[in-house]
Amino acid sequence: MTPKDYLETIAEDLADLTREEKLLTLRDYGEQLPPMDDTLKTEENMVPGCASATYIVCHHNPDGTLHFIGDSQSFISKGYIYVLTQAFNGCTPQELANSQDYVQAFAEKTGVRLSMIASRANVFERIYHFMQMKALAQ
Repeated sequence: MTPKDYLETIAEDLADLTREEKLLTLRDYGEQLPPMDDTLKTEENMVPGCASATYIVCHHNPDGTLHFIGDSQSFISKGYIYVLTQAFNGCTPQELANSQDYVQAFAEKTGVRLSMIASRANVFERIYHFMQMKALAQ
């Protein structure tokens, strides 16, 4: 499944949920994240501008694809990390760089860009842009 197809599928699942149902679904997604080694939770891997400590690490595989891992103190951010890592693990840096249109469509359809909690405003976009930066840095 392509990143675009994955995000469209998840958007369909989230689009018609109530605010509370979205929060519960994001928490469930976040609980599926594999644990992140504490040694990777460094300033270099911290997503800037998040209210809760949020981390993303990008590994560049020998075949040119990417593998992301992440963690956050916030269950909402963990849910966003889960969705984005599931979408972009296995893609190339160029695919991630060219994903803005369908990631924006996902955010608009699901309402995550508007944030469900005021202190979490733009967290989804911050995580996404940090992933892009990490992918293109090497």
